[in-house]
Amino acid sequence: MKFLMLQYVFETLEFEKLEFRIDERNQKSRKTVEKLGATFAFEGLLRKDTLMKDIFRRNTCCYGILLEEWNY
Repeated sequence: MKFLMLQYVFETLEFEKLEFRIDERNQKSRKTVEKLGATFAFEGLLRKDTLMKDIFRRNTCCYGILLEEWNY
């Protein structure tokens, strides 16, 4: 499913960059994005950037891929 999303974003919408922002604690989602390919780069950690409903301030992991890195 994620492959089809990437294909649509880059080949149909002609985006130059796609970014995923994932809660640092969500290891399953992080591993899924990391499995999409070595071109998906971990771009950084936004510390305590999002206030959750339970008043917890979460850290957000940012992953990105550029159009020129899309090679499918």
